[in-house]
Amino acid sequence: MVLRENAEQARDQFRRFQPRFTFTYLSGLTTEELERRVAALPPASIVYYVIVYKDGAGATFSPLEYLDRIAAVANRPTYAWIDSTIGHGVLGGRMVPLISHAEALADLGLRVLKGEPAESIPVTKAVNLDVVDWRQLRRWGISDAHVPAGALVLFREPGLWEQYKAYIVGSVVFMLVEAALIAGLLIQGRARRRAEVESRRNLALAADANRRVTMTALTGSIAHELAQPLNAILHNAAAGEMLVDSRRATPEALREILADIRTGGLRAAQIIERLRTMLRGHQLEATPTDIHAVVRESVALVAHDSQARQSQLDLELAPGPCFVVGDSILLQQVVVNLVMNAIEAVAEAPLERRHVTVRTEVTPGSVGVSVRDAGTGLPGSGDAGLFEPFVTTKTNGMGIGLTIARSIVEAHHGRIDARNNPEGGATFTVTLPCAP
Repeated sequence: MVLRENAEQARDQFRRFQPRFTFTYLSGLTTEELERRVAALPPASIVYYVIVYKDGAGATFSPLEYLDRIAAVANRPTYAWIDSTIGHGVLGGRMVPLISHAEALADLGLRVLKGEPAESIPVTKAVNLDVVDWRQLRRWGISDAHVPAGALVLFREPGLWEQYKAYIVGSVVFMLVEAALIAGLLIQGRARRRAEVESRRNLALAADANRRVTMTALTGSIAHELAQPLNAILHNAAAGEMLVDSRRATPEALREILADIRTGGLRAAQIIERLRTMLRGHQLEATPTDIHAVVRESVALVAHDSQARQSQLDLELAPGPCFVVGDSILLQQVVVNLVMNAIEAVAEAPLERRHVTVRTEVTPGSVGVSVRDAGTGLPGSGDAGLFEPFVTTKTNGMGIGLTIARSIVEAHHGRIDARNNPEGGATFTVTLPCAP
């Protein structure tokens, strides 16, 4: 039952809207009938709850509990006039703020109790507030744009941004930092790969230049090596011609002469191919290579130069082949450089000390190639600064041979070192990892 004064006040206030709206007053109904009526309201309707203490059947209720029941079954939004109804199914409205009014009344009472004359206290007009339940806006599909400006919106659920702002900002910052780190690593990786490619290219160019200088120094040896098979070919051809002219050429003799010519031709072809290979410019190629074959080819290149300087070149190789992963031409260049340096180191020594020994030693996982001479040894404290560019003890040296040799060895994941021998002379050792 709605209190009489509340019902009459509502009718008086709604009367001026009757030409535009139809008002139906549902006072005096039982709760079940009222629930049935509000559950079947036509479109464009609203429920305006004044207050109920007792229904038409005489059952008493708490006004807010009764509101809970009515708003729950109503098929149209429910409005009310006091702010205490917010949270009980009411969408909202221009409401009387009971707590604010109670505080204002309490303040007036205190002023009177303190002795202030009542007639001196100015009359203040109560100000109602626009209050909206955000959950009911969602229930009835009403956009926030229809909420009056300045209205107090209660029970608004914070959005994803409001709830997790710190986490979102932190995640975005983390992803940006991670993206920057990944980009930096990619850029660094590309720069490193470019540097490695450029380094290999520069190493190949420097090695090619040094190789040509070395081959120029071996011109006499090259000429001698070629002269031997060519002279053999010429002499055998002349001998065959004489046998034919004298009519003493037998099949067996001609067959022997032709075999000698073929041997000399093959020897000359091998020498020319070896020189062409040594002089051919190319990038570093990593392939399984027998280090013993590399040493033999290197010693064969400098053999005549060793003989011309009256030095003895000894070869002591470990039994069987030993493979490393690398570039045979560049490795051959390292061995040639070290052997040529050793031959030059003993050139001024007495004949009995002009010995150069090239030895290989195989250990689990690595192989060492050492070039030992009996010359004057290394200056100062051994290999300190010896492999730096433009450091040389030769009067006509450029000081880049050992630098390039070290670069080639390091490109093959090996190392090169030098030391003085206790009995005189020096030993250079190249250590390389064995191929699997």
